[in-house]
Amino acid sequence: MSSRYAFSPQLPFLLLSLLTGLTSSFVTPLMSYFLIDEINVEPIYISIYMVSVTLSGLVISQYLGHLADKGFNANRLYGLTMICVGIAMVAFIFSNQFWHVFLAGVLFMSVGAGAVSQMLTVSGLWAKNQDIDLAAFNSKVRAAISLAWVVGPPLAFTLVANFGFAASFSVAIACVLVATLFVVKVVPPQKANQQSLNTTLKGSLSLPFWLVGLAILAGMAGNVMYLSSMPLYVMNELGLAENLPGLMMGVVAALEIPTMLLAAKLARRFPPAGIMAVAFIFGCCFYIGVYFSQSSWELLTLQILNALFYGLYAGIGLTLLQQQAPDLTGFTSAFYSNATRVGMMLGTIGAGTVAQFFSFRDATIGSLCIAIFGLNVMLVFMFVKKRARR
Repeated sequence: MSSRYAFSPQLPFLLLSLLTGLTSSFVTPLMSYFLIDEINVEPIYISIYMVSVTLSGLVISQYLGHLADKGFNANRLYGLTMICVGIAMVAFIFSNQFWHVFLAGVLFMSVGAGAVSQMLTVSGLWAKNQDIDLAAFNSKVRAAISLAWVVGPPLAFTLVANFGFAASFSVAIACVLVATLFVVKVVPPQKANQQSLNTTLKGSLSLPFWLVGLAILAGMAGNVMYLSSMPLYVMNELGLAENLPGLMMGVVAALEIPTMLLAAKLARRFPPAGIMAVAFIFGCCFYIGVYFSQSSWELLTLQILNALFYGLYAGIGLTLLQQQAPDLTGFTSAFYSNATRVGMMLGTIGAGTVAQFFSFRDATIGSLCIAIFGLNVMLVFMFVKKRARR
């Protein structure tokens, strides 16, 4: 390793994670607002855009992960995804019609959707060749992304309020340029080793792999179902302060980062699958608490349980998935990102459906059911693994 990395070999990858998270945090939270307020479309067009970009992104990011496993330079694949994000941002800045935004989304943001998975691939390929604690490293990488999302969205909305959408998209372009130069000039080039090149998907993806993937999807779906319905439940149905949802999100964001780092330490003493199961138990307790809460202090206190759930779930999920297919870093990284993306889409749809026919409060019951499902998936996973060891 070059002496310029002697201060901390992991630092370039953590900075890359932070830059990737910042890029998305200045764009993703604004898209619905941008389409409604700037492009002046009906709400149905938000769904058309989101579903189209998400589905095309799933296919492309998984293919990029496959290319990384076949020996393509992962740094360059990451650079490609970030450049596509930058091109999409330029298009958004100059767009005044929905079809402009839609085409930029499908053609470029769908490729850019692979940025996080390619960042995880670059980091994962490096970590495989180092004598380090993989769970601890993955937790730090995820914590860096979470830190970016603590900082990014408030700044993005502040920029929009004072200078317009072009200001936030311009900051995203700046992050793209810095991240692309960083991955080319600073981050060591990463390629799959010969063992990975000789590994086939058919022989590597067993039932435990799919069970972990299903649990990751469930955890994100339940979390997003709660997040999508919570602001309107708190303000409209409970009649509490308008700033409370933002305060709740800020509290859990501040608590989940140290919880992710704690997850790595716990993984040294306890089985990762057990930690994941405990995370879902915390999630169940949290959703039950939210359903019966009536006051601000109750909801704020419950964010401790929410942070324990999401911090443990996010801190250990990627590591557990990688353990099921250790020679397919690119595929597992893309699969992890895609599982969370599908979970987000299903959670959003679920929240809207439940709220349409019942109430925003009842969406919390939906989150509880999904968390119970995720817990049972992890119990089945542990049973399958135990039988396989006999």
